[in-house]
Amino acid sequence: MKIKNILVALDLSELDISLIKYCSMLAKNYGTENVYFIHNVKKYEISSLFSEQLENINIEEIIEEELENSISKYFDTDCNYELLVSDDAYTESLISYVANKYHTNLIIVGNKNTYKGSGSVSGKLLRMAKCNVLLIPKEANLTPENLMVATDFSSASLKAFHTASDMSSRQKSTLKALNVFKIPQLFFPYIKIDKAREKVEKHVDLQFEKLLQKTKAQHIETLKASAGEDSIPEKIRTIAEKDKTDILFVADKGHNNFTSLLVGSVTEELFTQDLHVPLWVVKRYIAS
Repeated sequence: MKIKNILVALDLSELDISLIKYCSMLAKNYGTENVYFIHNVKKYEISSLFSEQLENINIEEIIEEELENSISKYFDTDCNYELLVSDDAYTESLISYVANKYHTNLIIVGNKNTYKGSGSVSGKLLRMAKCNVLLIPKEANLTPENLMVATDFSSASLKAFHTASDMSSRQKSTLKALNVFKIPQLFFPYIKIDKAREKVEKHVDLQFEKLLQKTKAQHIETLKASAGEDSIPEKIRTIAEKDKTDILFVADKGHNNFTSLLVGSVTEELFTQDLHVPLWVVKRYIAS
């Protein structure tokens, strides 16, 4: 897999340094050619009380200089990079537009849900983006060794599996495949829960066998778990964090009888919660 172009969204928060360092690591591993750092200045958020003091100050120039200093200090990969500073009312639309313009393969954004900010931009961006999106928390491990891919055995999650497997090979990391299932409540009056779980687990084991045969993957640990009283994303998050996962890969959408990885459902819920694990959302259909 080639990641020729990466777009990194910066916002002048303390998370920027983590994003720059993480991008630098990925660019080295994937032989990335171009990195675009982008920051959107929302002037309309500046109170009218300060408009007079800021009248003769070039905000964009000051911000550009500050970001350039951070990039030159923490981005140590030998590839082309460009800093783009803009003033747009809609940050997610701007990022999506720039990503399309420069044929970006991966967008990197910060997970601000863990300490400051609402993460709303990230959620909107996930739905708009036409390429893979990587959400990075502040505490992300810069040398990922323990990777995990959540799968529901759909064609979309198969692509996520291939992306995770490729990353595992490049990093010489371990890779685990996780399936979280939930038995519909409506079955309970007619089927004993233990029997239902046993049947589902056998089905999941069979699907894992088919997956490993189809991908010819080796040395992959498979994990299955019932969501129980939790939601599927809650269970995925719990397992990933307990396992000290360095990157969690999920598909943007997918489906089968027992799980659902749909944007607006499992994937988006993972994307907008205080996940302490980097989340790599793999798009099934990527615009050329």
